[in-house]
Amino acid sequence: RTLRAYLLQALLYGELGELEIANELYQETLVIAMEQQGTNSNIVLQILDQYGGFFAELGEYEMADVVYEKAYLVSTEALGAQDPRTTLRLQTLANNDAELQRYELAEQRLQDAQATLVTAVGAEALPTINVLEDLAQLYQRQGKLRPALEPLEQSYALRTKVQGPEETQTLETKERLAELYRQLGRPNEAEPMFLEVIATAEQLLGIADPLVIDAKSHLAQLYENTNNFVASLRYYQEVYEIDQQILGDAHPNTAGDLNNLAGIYRRLGQLQQSEATYRQALQAMGAALGEGAPQTISVMNNLALVLESQGLYDEAEPLYQKALALSQVEQGTEHPTSLALNNNIAMLYEAQGDFSRAERTYQQVIELNKKVFGPTHPNTVASINNLAYLYLIDQKPEQAETNFLEAYEIWKELYDEKHQDTLKALNNSGRVQTQLGELDQAEETLIRALELRTELFGGQEHEDVLRSMNDLAVLYAEQGREDEALELFQETLELQGQVLGELHPYTFETLNNLANLQQEMGDLDDAYETRQLGYQRRNEFLNRILWVAGDNTRQSYINLYRPELDAYIRLLIELDDERTARDIFDISLRRKGLLLKITSETQQVVQMADSPELQVITEELTAARKELAALTLSGPTPETRNNFPQLINDLENKVNSLQLRLGESSTVFRQAIQQVSVEDVLDAVGEEHALVDFFAYRDENDEWSLCVIILNDSELYFYNYEELEPFKDMIIELRDYMMDVTVIEDDVKPIAQELYEPLWDPITEFLEDKDSIFLIPDSVLNVLPFDALVDFEDQYLIETLNLRLISSARDLVIDPLEPAEGDVLIIAGPDYDSDEISNSPEARMVVSSKRSATVNSGIRMGNGLRGLNFSPLPGAEKEGEVIEEVVGEKERSTTFVTRAAAEEKELRSYNAEKVPEILHIATHGFFLKEQERLAKRIMGMQRGSQNPIPPPADNPLLRAGLAFAGLNPNAPLLGEIDTDNDGVLTAMEVLSLNLTGTRLVILSACETGLGEIHEGEGVYGLRRSFQEAGVDSVINSFWEVSDDGTQLLMTKFYDKYLDGIPPREAMREARLEMVEDFRWSSPFYWGAFAMVGRRE
Repeated sequence: RTLRAYLLQALLYGELGELEIANELYQETLVIAMEQQGTNSNIVLQILDQYGGFFAELGEYEMADVVYEKAYLVSTEALGAQDPRTTLRLQTLANNDAELQRYELAEQRLQDAQATLVTAVGAEALPTINVLEDLAQLYQRQGKLRPALEPLEQSYALRTKVQGPEETQTLETKERLAELYRQLGRPNEAEPMFLEVIATAEQLLGIADPLVIDAKSHLAQLYENTNNFVASLRYYQEVYEIDQQILGDAHPNTAGDLNNLAGIYRRLGQLQQSEATYRQALQAMGAALGEGAPQTISVMNNLALVLESQGLYDEAEPLYQKALALSQVEQGTEHPTSLALNNNIAMLYEAQGDFSRAERTYQQVIELNKKVFGPTHPNTVASINNLAYLYLIDQKPEQAETNFLEAYEIWKELYDEKHQDTLKALNNSGRVQTQLGELDQAEETLIRALELRTELFGGQEHEDVLRSMNDLAVLYAEQGREDEALELFQETLELQGQVLGELHPYTFETLNNLANLQQEMGDLDDAYETRQLGYQRRNEFLNRILWVAGDNTRQSYINLYRPELDAYIRLLIELDDERTARDIFDISLRRKGLLLKITSETQQVVQMADSPELQVITEELTAARKELAALTLSGPTPETRNNFPQLINDLENKVNSLQLRLGESSTVFRQAIQQVSVEDVLDAVGEEHALVDFFAYRDENDEWSLCVIILNDSELYFYNYEELEPFKDMIIELRDYMMDVTVIEDDVKPIAQELYEPLWDPITEFLEDKDSIFLIPDSVLNVLPFDALVDFEDQYLIETLNLRLISSARDLVIDPLEPAEGDVLIIAGPDYDSDEISNSPEARMVVSSKRSATVNSGIRMGNGLRGLNFSPLPGAEKEGEVIEEVVGEKERSTTFVTRAAAEEKELRSYNAEKVPEILHIATHGFFLKEQERLAKRIMGMQRGSQNPIPPPADNPLLRAGLAFAGLNPNAPLLGEIDTDNDGVLTAMEVLSLNLTGTRLVILSACETGLGEIHEGEGVYGLRRSFQEAGVDSVINSFWEVSDDGTQLLMTKFYDKYLDGIPPREAMREARLEMVEDFRWSSPFYWGAFAMVGRRE
């Protein structure tokens, strides 16, 4: 009894964390027991068993091994090797061997234990079944999933027979078997087993039992594997809510649930929500287990991954390196976590386009995996597969083929020839062989992959089978077997619509491939129908996805799908019939300015969410939009396939209904969501005006080309210029001449006429005698002063035509806003060196929670804004004084701020109370170039992700802006002081201003008209941002004009406008007066200013 009391005391001290005392007690008790009872006594065996368990619990497996070995030897001597109790000790010793990665020894010992137990107690005895299960888990630990299957299936069958199907141990084994099926790529077998375990265990054990939670977590993983993100999110959320309620927010299990949720958000493209959730998980896990714990390091790795997905490489790389350093210190350089982190760092280098570093790192990881796990472990083959994809992206198909085939052979050995991963590698090998021109070999490979995939998934209704069908059709097209390719593409497309949905990436790929083939076969009408269908579906896809995508990622989606749009345009040009002009104009109407339109919508919803009356509606709208995007990315699943179209339709109706309700409260939002058709624009242009819409596209050689659509007398006309590059060169030359005040007018005019001849003269026949023309530029034409072109009569276009610059044909149709009733707000000549803000304790705060995630990410994307520095603009303050005087003479109220008072907050505080009728800002404007690091980003779509989230583009709305007082000392602190008054008003921030009904914004500053020249996006800068914020017309400058010239033009303009002349006419008359005055007739003075308005 005394010895047992000591043993119990040692156990209690161990549980209390008093490890040294517990260890001493075990040793003392063991010595006493051996002296009193003998070396081979039962009490000695009991102490050794418990003492070994003490070390194993602490992870001290080497020490545990010594004790367990001793226990086994004593038991063999005392009880005999065939005694079941000795065999159980051999089983314990084997499991400890597994912890020490002595896998061969562990396997041998478990097999010996099983054989002994079969003889001693029978094959159906529970100890025998337990050893079978341990043997299966040993194989799983090594990545040997196929060998694990037989003992685990035997164990489950025996438990069901011996213990009954609803006994807890049977359910646990069933759950493990279902998880093994999931890992083996057999979801159809795994899913019903998980669901059965959950249903039975919830009824018998309760919803919070660990078995239920494990089954739901693994089922969520299965749905994630099969791209059923909606179902995956539901189960992860259920597990999180249970753990949160029972264990609390600080428990590592709850933190792990957050980590899983964040992973789904990332897969759904909700990157900012994913990042926030990962950060929450990291904080909780670190607090619970410490920074160096494997679980904490894993979350750190995942956070780095989502930062990388957002293009925040400067944050992702040091986080990866930190996680790697912690893992190497805490767990060793050869620990699986360390190797996984090295693999992810290689993928980061790949994403950055640093292929040589990526290749070296992948190769190091492969060698280490081979050393630690062996050449055929899943981790090893995964790294080989990653290297193969790198070679594919890096245009090294020979090396890619070698690695894909190696991965195929290993996976075939690991699983079998019919495993999903094995067949993916086989199919990829066939695709590479097609690229290499090894067409006969590719045919054999792809047919084999298709046959095995069809067999594996029980028919054609699986995305992998459809992937193979598409790839085989591509091969047939390459072989010149056009009829076979056509038939297979059409069959694939029909199945993809049913199985994956019409908006799945594979469906779009097949549509594009089919259209390419139809064009090659000369079936242009069929190709037209196919490409038009793809275009309509892509519009639907973008409308759903862009709304919930991050502001930086939206640009990437447009870039990613631009090639298929250009292919459609090239086909329309080749058709050269009545469809050409109408359809290209429809493209312009729907795609020009799309990013800003969507961004404006989301900003409006964010603002309306501040209103208690509208908060519920905005939350419902955001949730419905996210659900719609998630369903779009997931496509039909087995549960939703029958009613998928109805689900989508119901959600779209809900979104439309909620948007209409919001539109009742916001005229700007109502404008943004208003649908506009080609017919609407034809009606709006009417008979008095014509419309000229330039459109840039890429030709078959991936070079930029230019075409134009002309609307006149309800007819649509088309003209194709082909190459854009010559126009770029001519525009740059003309601008250089115009921007030089020393160049005389007689030298400028011939250059302007040289550009007029190829650009404007070809469309004069379509315009006939119309002199009032709405003009929509594109690409580099956005920085061309059209009014300064010179016709063959030696006249500027401003003298013969009334060119009305607009950003989008939408602007001619959408409902006008009620004019604002505020006064004239003038902000001019800020003191950029003022240190009032930077020295203010209130301003020097940690980034405020109210700052939008968009602005936050803009600052994080690079340090371009932090390098801003401007010299004074002495003429700007004088300009403001002149405008104040002119406006005052008309007995109109003004608010004028200048110098140190001209802070960003002055605009915001004014705007919080009222909306100005006119906003005049005379300051430096700027537009930073895209960072080379981000411009180089590789779109690694060849990775084969079924639902790719493209890498983010550098958001031009965060690199365009206006400078306010205090900018120079504030610039290095951007991101650390309140963005509402940091001296920089970015184009993105403009969208959050309430300028609903403002008649006119004048940006009298250098560079403000330039913006980033995004083809299809117009001047994607301040100009359009102000319009999207509710401004009717925007006047901006293309270059810096002399102070006297600017003041003269503005004085003339305000005189006329305040006398009741519409702003566009007032500006044109003011400029014409300067043209007619010899002193100011050079385009240097009047050509720099452009007005972009709506209809008037």
